[in-house]
Amino acid sequence: MNWRQFEGTKLRVLLSQNIWQQVIVTQLPEFERLTGIKLVTEVYPQAKLWDVLETALREPGQADVFMTVPGLDGLRLVISGLVHPVNEFLQDPTLTAPEYKWVDFLPRARAAMQIRGAILGPPIMGEHLALLYRKDVFKQYQVGVPRTLDELEAAARFLHSKPMGPRGEPGVGIVCRGKGAAATSLYAATLHAMGGTWLDGSGRPTIKGPQSLAALRWLGRLLGSYAPPNITGFDWEEASALFLDGRAAMYIEGSSVYPLIEQSDKSRVAGKTGYALFPSGPAGPGTTVAVRGLAIAKRSVNPKAAWLFLQWASGSEMVRRALLGDVLVGRESVWQDSSLWSGDIPSDLVQSFREAGQIGTPNWAPPLSAVTAAREAVGKVITAAIRGEDLRAAVDEADRRLNEILDPIDRR
Repeated sequence: MNWRQFEGTKLRVLLSQNIWQQVIVTQLPEFERLTGIKLVTEVYPQAKLWDVLETALREPGQADVFMTVPGLDGLRLVISGLVHPVNEFLQDPTLTAPEYKWVDFLPRARAAMQIRGAILGPPIMGEHLALLYRKDVFKQYQVGVPRTLDELEAAARFLHSKPMGPRGEPGVGIVCRGKGAAATSLYAATLHAMGGTWLDGSGRPTIKGPQSLAALRWLGRLLGSYAPPNITGFDWEEASALFLDGRAAMYIEGSSVYPLIEQSDKSRVAGKTGYALFPSGPAGPGTTVAVRGLAIAKRSVNPKAAWLFLQWASGSEMVRRALLGDVLVGRESVWQDSSLWSGDIPSDLVQSFREAGQIGTPNWAPPLSAVTAAREAVGKVITAAIRGEDLRAAVDEADRRLNEILDPIDRR
């Protein structure tokens, strides 16, 4: 595979601001020296990037490489014909180096980047829905790490209001995102642990189904009884602040939050926090896997040159450098070298992340093109469950709304 086969080409690369981007931008001159390809790189906050892509992806030659969050934008990209799948590139020995090894990526990270058979590109960073817990509090009160939903509820009940704060004040059993749409990823994990899915075999929403109702009732009991009384107003900022201050025994959040827990000057729980998989339910594991990846614009005039960039940026060497920068990466082989992460990333987080990469579900958000509206609809039901309101009425309204926004193309 000739790295200089597209020498003289120029690529426009559109990235969002994040920890991986901070690592990669310092390495871009190396790619230009290797390939002779000139990069024009732009970095935006995620919301602004989506705005830029709305225009850039629809005009020929305005974008070549871009960052994607497939759980939120992947389906729309595919059904709108805005992305150039890399399936054929991966099979072409003139474009893909033999050492690239697509199968080296964690299976569920790969699955997250594949929408209706179309591989959008490589995953470059990820996280799983993890259970964070106070090791000191669990030891003090002789509580085992919850492995099931029943055990989690029991632990939250037992630890709720126990002394655990910085001055011995009582804390809550659990904290998490509880604010409407922000809570849908927790609902997704619980739904899958109950044996449910977002959509049935006919592509219809399952919000009224037995597994969904079981998940909602469990969340209602857990968060309505053992979380802060104003949990329905908590997004990740409020939840993380409470846990960092040492006023919660457990915290359910995406594992990429760990630098805030372990390295923040405000953290009272650094070195005291354990990391585990989100507990299993009657149907087995429920943990979700969320990734960010790189993709190629359908209207790029240099898609093959763009694939060289994706390949270089997600190759083993660059993934090693990302891991050294505390990025949770998707290549299994790189994790096997503990010298790259020991001392910086907690070993139990590494273990649970790698396990989630084998068994987790990438469907942490509703697999609908109108994903934002769908999350808002489901979020209202979660709020009703936590507040002890009429769950049946809330579910009926959500089902009506979800079917209303369901695009016929979503069911293909």
